[in-house]
Amino acid sequence: MDVTHQPTFDALLQAAKLKAPGSLKTPEIKRLLKAAGKRPTNAQVTQIADLIAGSPGNQALVYEILGDLETAAKPHPKLVLLKPALWRITCSWFSRPPPEAHESEPMLAWLRSQCARSPDGEPITVDRLRGVSLVLIARFRNPETFLKCLREVGLLVREALSPEDKKRATGRSPRNGFVMSNLARALFTALKGEHPRFSKVVEISSTVETVLTHLQERESTANAAIMRLEQVEGALTEQRRTIGEQAETIRKLESEIARMQTQVTNLTAEVSRWKHLHEQAINHANSMVAEGKKMLLADLQSKILPKIGDARLYANRPVPAVDQIVRLLGEMEQVLQAKEG
Repeated sequence: MDVTHQPTFDALLQAAKLKAPGSLKTPEIKRLLKAAGKRPTNAQVTQIADLIAGSPGNQALVYEILGDLETAAKPHPKLVLLKPALWRITCSWFSRPPPEAHESEPMLAWLRSQCARSPDGEPITVDRLRGVSLVLIARFRNPETFLKCLREVGLLVREALSPEDKKRATGRSPRNGFVMSNLARALFTALKGEHPRFSKVVEISSTVETVLTHLQERESTANAAIMRLEQVEGALTEQRRTIGEQAETIRKLESEIARMQTQVTNLTAEVSRWKHLHEQAINHANSMVAEGKKMLLADLQSKILPKIGDARLYANRPVPAVDQIVRLLGEMEQVLQAKEG
């Protein structure tokens, strides 16, 4: 810490502690941080945070500093050091801390619980309504949640106001049939008088453009999702048609397979029957051939053996009868040729 700034910081801190309740302003906090040097120490930041926390009626100060930190494009680099302490002060205004997630449903449930009246009928405190607004402002980076919760907050705050506040709030902007009456009224008010506030018109236009851009993005996302869904449905329809055709083809193939299996079974039975008949025919033919051989051999023996015996008799004589032997051999040859024929 720079020693030259210490007396100035301590003096400013002491002077701030002596101020009347509710009179502490943002410029004084900035001067304290500036007096702390280029790099305020943790002790100095803690002292400033304790000063804000201990100052009665600090809700407006906390709301102003924290809201500026959450919405500024380039927040004050030294005020950022107080952000955790300021959020701790803000959370002390609630009955329970806000949800950390940025989903819309938990946030809506928390908003309703914080804006609900107590059983004894006491109105909601101003500091709690400011804290609810701060929590909502911090969610502006999620447009969908921010817009849903902003609409809900308007209804809840209207219910939480006292009857006098409700009369003042509704008396300023009476409702009519035009759904954009509040916006049109704001535009009309900005251009009234001798010095029209054209910057207000630009601000309203910028806000509307932001909302419309978000809606267009959501619409584009929804259209893309619908297109993808239609493509998926088309693909599913084509797939169902293909599956139906494949099922019909499979059914036909199964029927054809069953028919062919029946034919194969019948052909197998027919082949078995013909095989059995063929074996019977072969066995019968073999038996007939064997029987024919026996009969032929017996016939040959009955006709040739006597002639061979006679030929032996003629051959064993002292003077063989050659002509008789030749005759007998010719007869045997005739018998054999007859059997061959």
